[in-house]
Amino acid sequence: MKYLNTYFLLFCLCLTSCTSQKKLQAEPSFDIGKASCQEYVSGREESGSGTELRIPVTLIVNSDIQMNHVYFRGKQVDAIVNTVNGENVIVVRIPNTASKSPEAIDLNLGKDEAVVSYSENGKLKYAKVSDIKQKQPQIYKGASKN
Repeated sequence: MKYLNTYFLLFCLCLTSCTSQKKLQAEPSFDIGKASCQEYVSGREESGSGTELRIPVTLIVNSDIQMNHVYFRGKQVDAIVNTVNGENVIVVRIPNTASKSPEAIDLNLGKDEAVVSYSENGKLKYAKVSDIKQKQPQIYKGASKN
């Protein structure tokens, strides 16, 4: 009888931990192209350094898809869709000073993987991006001192 409370508590913990896991979409409603990331170091100290992640996406015209966040290497940033050379690309800059995100850490992603969270018709969904190509670091020169 004294173990009954312990078993009940463990059972409740198992039920709640299952609901907090994010369910990745096997096939999202949009196409994801070949993603790449590149470390950058700015020429000025105040501009900082970090990693730029680019994820090409083909969104369906007139769809109700809103990009929310990108989870990459233990960090979470807002997803911003830009048009680069005529194609839609999620471009995010993740500064080295950004703190770790518990949500991103819970996803257990590899160094070449990311997850994009998005809303479709009011429902929150997640899409995994794999095989992210690491490019050579971009080092910007500082302003000349006159």
